[in-house]
Amino acid sequence: MGATRRTTDLPAIDASSICDAALVLTKESGIDGWSIRQLAKSIEAHPSIINYYVGRREDVVHLVIDRVNAEIDLPEYRGDWKPWFKALLEGLRSTLRGYPGVARRLAAVGPGLGESERIINRGIEVLSDAGFGDQAAFVYTILLSQTCAFVATEDDRDKMDDVRKEVGGSYASALSASDPGIAALAKTVKLLTEEESLRRSFLIISSSPPRCSSQRIGRDFFKGLTSVSRS
Repeated sequence: MGATRRTTDLPAIDASSICDAALVLTKESGIDGWSIRQLAKSIEAHPSIINYYVGRREDVVHLVIDRVNAEIDLPEYRGDWKPWFKALLEGLRSTLRGYPGVARRLAAVGPGLGESERIINRGIEVLSDAGFGDQAAFVYTILLSQTCAFVATEDDRDKMDDVRKEVGGSYASALSASDPGIAALAKTVKLLTEEESLRRSFLIISSSPPRCSSQRIGRDFFKGLTSVSRS
């Protein structure tokens, strides 16, 4: 009789253990940086085992994203939607930054259901309580999708670190340019490409009244995205 996982002291395989391994690979290489064959190798199993317990690679990705969503904490609501969403979105950013590529997936296709349902329900409830009415779901979508898009940009920037520094260096000669617009842009690009401390505090939801239009909410949110501070 051939050796089994039990007789060789290998852990049993199921959908949960496959997801655990995929999470590790995602942390290391990003959601698009591993193959089914690599995943199978990490759990010392044949690739067909993954298909048996989970399905295609995309099915594994769905499990990973659901598990990532489960790591996102819901802040305590104290009656003010702005600090609540600021805390939620900062926590979302912190979690997604640990799993490169997940933010881009969420920005492109949405979170799906599963673990994200508690976040969706609470977020829309908070906005409804704040007076957004039938725009609550749309405003929620703007806030979450744009946050994911911002984090996706951060992930992409990390992969192009050498290029970013080269571009930043090319602006050095323009720091003292006579044109104030070029000089200001050069200073900003230099900071964003050279100082890692500017990665933090990007979400400061501005003071738009609860019953303003969804377009105004989107515009104010983008103002928050461009607000950075030193850690």
